Amino acid sequence: MSKKDLERSVWFNGKEHLLHEMDLDELWQCAYNAAATGCQCGGHYKAERNEANFRLFNMELRMRDEPQLEYYDAAKKGSFNGKGSC
Repeated sequence: MSKKDLERSVWFNGKEHLLHEMDLDELWQCAYNAAATGCQCGGHYKAERNEANFRLFNMELRMRDEPQLEYYDAAKKGSFNGKGSC
């Protein structure tokens, strides 16, 4: 794994996932879940980690010329502690 790959990877479900290898539906769902968890969790660190993951998912969507997500709108579509959250 190259340094560039590490910069575009996230850790969830017990393993590392490279963003460019994720299919689009999985990427959307992970972004929704990261936002939902970040909005609903009680701890600052957990919120920060999920916000960071959300930004990574959104960056990947931008690189694929997909529409950008708005954090709070995405949170309404996600599940707390769902796939893609940490």
